[in-house]
Amino acid sequence: MSIGEVKAALGEANYLLEQGKTTIEGVGTTLDEVSTLVLATLHDSQRTEAQQARKAIADAVREVKLTLRAIAAAQESGNAYREVLG
Repeated sequence: MSIGEVKAALGEANYLLEQGKTTIEGVGTTLDEVSTLVLATLHDSQRTEAQQARKAIADAVREVKLTLRAIAAAQESGNAYREVLG
């Protein structure tokens, strides 16, 4: 694989990561909207199912944040490597 091909592959990977980021941001926005409604509905409930729902929402929010951080790190690494290649 030539340097040009590696740079092109890194550019494509960055593009795909950007698409993934946009998708995950959309999921995060929808999750925020839904979680607001669900948490308001479950506000005073101490039922096991309500506690499980709260935990599931918190876990999903955490996963969205972690995924966005992983995408950002991958983009930074790819861009740094591409710069090294010239």
